[in-house]
Amino acid sequence: MSRFRPLRSLFLILFALQPVAHARQQQRPPAPPARSEPTTAVAAAPTAAAPRTEAERRREAFEIVWQTVKDNHFDPNFGGVDWDAVRAEFAPRAAAARTDRELHALLQQMLNRLGQSHFNIIPPEAIPSTDADGWQDDEEEGAEGGEGGDGAERPRQKGSVYAAEHMTYGIGIDLRFVGGALLVTRVEPGSSAERAGLRAGHALRSIDGVPVPSIMRTLRLAAVYEPAARNQIPAEILVGYVNGSPGTSVRLAFLDGRNRLRRASVPRERLKGELTATFQSMPAQFVEFESKRLRGGVGYIRFNLFVAPVLDKFCAALRSMKDAPGVVIDLRGNRGGLLGLVYGMGGLLETRPVSFGVMRTRAGWHDLLVTPQASGYRGPVVVVIDAETQSAGEVFAGGLQASGRAFVVGLRSAGATLPSAAKELPTGAILQYAFADFVTANGTLIEGQGVTPNVDVALSRRQLLAGRDPQLESALEMIEAHGAAPVTVVARAGGEGAKQDGGGESEEGGGKASATVAPEVEAVLKKYEEAVGGRAAFDKLSTRVSKGRIEGAYAGVRVSGTVEVLEKSPDRYVALVDVGGLGVIRRGYTGRYGYVQMPMFGFRKVEGGELAGLRLEAHTWGQDLRQLFRSMSLRGREDVGGSEAFVVEAAMREGVTVTLYFDARTGLLVRRDKTFYEDFREVDGVRLPFRVRDEFATVTLSEVKHNVTLEDARFVEEKNCFTQ
Repeated sequence: MSRFRPLRSLFLILFALQPVAHARQQQRPPAPPARSEPTTAVAAAPTAAAPRTEAERRREAFEIVWQTVKDNHFDPNFGGVDWDAVRAEFAPRAAAARTDRELHALLQQMLNRLGQSHFNIIPPEAIPSTDADGWQDDEEEGAEGGEGGDGAERPRQKGSVYAAEHMTYGIGIDLRFVGGALLVTRVEPGSSAERAGLRAGHALRSIDGVPVPSIMRTLRLAAVYEPAARNQIPAEILVGYVNGSPGTSVRLAFLDGRNRLRRASVPRERLKGELTATFQSMPAQFVEFESKRLRGGVGYIRFNLFVAPVLDKFCAALRSMKDAPGVVIDLRGNRGGLLGLVYGMGGLLETRPVSFGVMRTRAGWHDLLVTPQASGYRGPVVVVIDAETQSAGEVFAGGLQASGRAFVVGLRSAGATLPSAAKELPTGAILQYAFADFVTANGTLIEGQGVTPNVDVALSRRQLLAGRDPQLESALEMIEAHGAAPVTVVARAGGEGAKQDGGGESEEGGGKASATVAPEVEAVLKKYEEAVGGRAAFDKLSTRVSKGRIEGAYAGVRVSGTVEVLEKSPDRYVALVDVGGLGVIRRGYTGRYGYVQMPMFGFRKVEGGELAGLRLEAHTWGQDLRQLFRSMSLRGREDVGGSEAFVVEAAMREGVTVTLYFDARTGLLVRRDKTFYEDFREVDGVRLPFRVRDEFATVTLSEVKHNVTLEDARFVEEKNCFTQ
């Protein structure tokens, strides 16, 4: 299934995100005002018998959490934690839980035993609704458990407007702990905070009458406070205490620049940014993006999450800064997101193929290889980080630093970098779990350590009160000291007219010599040709359009989408895989060059053995197999799906060896290496497999049409920010 192979990468690079807005899960949030809008329910999982009781549902949730970690943790020894003993300890406590909230807190405590990042329980009340009709009243949860009076399961409601409002309505400030004080470090121009007189350097003393030390004590009691969420406490305070419902105000007591205690009631207003869906089961997140020019024309880009909408904005910002003497990328407070964006964003900055690091999973190692893109920025780059820079933000900063492409200034990052996935639990909560470890290209472990800046720069209240940002100033000074000389471009992304390395000329004329075929293989090939309909039937076909679905799983993550495969005689083809939330993945051969194009990764020319496999896909659709290989020999017989099959070893001219399995009874090609071909059906006189599967995914076709008009332009890469 090599034509669908890019999907495998998605299973490995899903999430490196530390969510906020759930540290108060043990507290009862104030109920939002009553509303007249209807709620949207998500039906419970169908069962053959009576609906599950709440106790059964909670037991199932516990089993899913424990078993998911058991099966997918990257370290079979769980970092020295006896995971079976943890189960023995927590199973009785979980069974005794009287409410979902109590269970979720216990599950988080259980995950905390691992002492690693990205093991989180995100309760339903912390999952923001992205649709007003999906509003959930947090008070209407059946005595905090979601059960009806008879204890039977009720339909689970999706999303909380309370959580959504706390992400999107605030006063326009950032907070950090500096010298033990909770300081305002940034005030959005024109915000209600600015109008109320708040300035950078002001120290908060209380929020809505609750002293900051009391808030800290509350957060320390929350299950999610340990072990990896400590660096995001300022963000938790913003979302959980400062932000709130529209039309309300927050009462603040703070010390001004002269250490005078001042009080202000600050209206909560719609913040700049957008509530954006992430991917699959992960909840929506509030995304901020800012780009501008600083002194001397230096470019400045700041964003708080690595999510799909940020990529286009990042690319557009870099395009507008091509003449800039340098670019500052501000990742302070960035909590990560889709790790796949690191590939694409890195490609817009790097000038040569480089590795940003390696992920270690149960299945092996995966290299985070970044490919330079045609439209990238080539001038000096400085990245600013702090203790709240996490996950994908750390991978991005550490990768650019290790490759020598960028300097890093600020404070050591959070050290929370484990790639993770997510799944929904029967209680409506979301389990986030790490399935890989991460090591930088130079062998540095970031988890628990963080990225160390090239230049350490701390904030001070005195500097903030003076209107200075010492970390940003240091970044500007580094660019000014470096000069404006652009970085030399040593690689290009390729494109429609790119010359294919290794010889990519079309074989339209069939100029390649036939393979040296062992006599015993000739009989196998003749039976195969008869089984699929014969050469004459294929010769009547000029194009093929196949449509269907793809379903895959890796490390407990399920990914699904639609598939469309376009083929045109003699050798053009492109496979289009559309995965919801990620866009369309393209893998094609134009007759001159092969490529892979993924929405977050960018464009990559295919070379070497991968090109050989791709060209094989482009030709296999009906061509004489003898024309595709240098030699073919019979290796023996094996069982495939309960039937005996002839095993043929076929060597390609590029040095790649392929193993083909032909059913001894039917003559059909039922397997190639680790890819299986099943459910053969006759379409226009030829027999084709309608199901193709490997260890990662299964493609099931629903429709195949021949001799459809297909222009050659359909087979080239899409024109986008990466390729233009």
